[in-house]
Amino acid sequence: MTSDDIPDDAVSLDETDHEISVTTRRNVAKILGVIGGTAAIGAFSVNYLTGLADAGLAGGEDLTYENIFVEGTHLVDQEGNRVSADQIERGSGESLTVLPEKEGGGALEKKKATTLLVRFGPDDFEEPTQLDWTANGYVAYSMVCTHEECLVSGRAEENLYCPCHGTSYDPLRGAEVVGGPAPDPLPQLPIGVSDEGNLLLATGPFEEPIGASH
Repeated sequence: MTSDDIPDDAVSLDETDHEISVTTRRNVAKILGVIGGTAAIGAFSVNYLTGLADAGLAGGEDLTYENIFVEGTHLVDQEGNRVSADQIERGSGESLTVLPEKEGGGALEKKKATTLLVRFGPDDFEEPTQLDWTANGYVAYSMVCTHEECLVSGRAEENLYCPCHGTSYDPLRGAEVVGGPAPDPLPQLPIGVSDEGNLLLATGPFEEPIGASH
C-alpha cells in the first residue's frame, strides 16, 4: 500500500473492501458512534457553470493537488457513478463523499483524492469561500485533514469535523478552522454543472496542496 492509498483504518471506510462510504443526514445515525457528530443545514449561493468540455482524466502515477482533478473531470461516487446535480436535495446540508473519475471510468480510489461534496441553499455562503467555485448550492472540499491527514468524515453542529483529533471546519466560510489543532483550511475544489447531462464536474484543480502542511 502506498501513502496515497486509502488506509484500512480510515474513518468511514469499510474494513473489508476499503470502499469510501457516503455520508448524508439520512444515514449519519448509522455511524454516529464513530464520528460523534450531526449534520447541519446552511446555504450557499448559486453559480451555474455550463458549456464545459468533455470530462478530463484525473490522476497519474504521481498524484498532486494539481492533477487529482483537472478541468472537466467528473465527480463520481464510490461505485464510479457520475454525480448528478440533483443527487443531493438543495438546501439540505447533506454531504457525499466523491472521487475523481479515472481513465476508462470508475473512481480514482486514493486517499488524497477523497473529496467532500456538500449542498446548501443560496445566500448564506460567505468569504473566504471562493464563491465562483460553487455550483447550484454545492461546494467541494478536500476530505483530508490538514493536521494529521485523517478523513474529515464527521459533522459537529454547523461544521465539518475530523474525529481523529477534533478539528472543526466551517463549510460556509471556506472550510476555515474554527476549532482543534489543524493549522489550515481544507482546500476547495472549483466545480460546475455540465450543460449536457446535468452532471457535476471540476472546473480546475484544487487551490493548494492537500493534507498536512508540516
